[in-house]
Amino acid sequence: MRMQLMTSDFTVTKNAELGLYEGVFTIDLPAITVTRYKADRNDFKYEMRRAVGEIVEEIVEKAIDD
Repeated sequence: MRMQLMTSDFTVTKNAELGLYEGVFTIDLPAITVTRYKADRNDFKYEMRRAVGEIVEEIVEKAIDD
């Protein structure tokens, strides 16, 4: 399997005008493929969203921690 590069950038700055911190996170993800099997075709929408979301959450968490 060939690994694709993932790039991310996370910056936090103080917005003087608002007096709040502003966090900006940009990420370029490689292709994400998930496979699920369901008896009912209508069950895929939620299941695929959840599966991809879990993967992206892990990637984002690791990128911010690094």
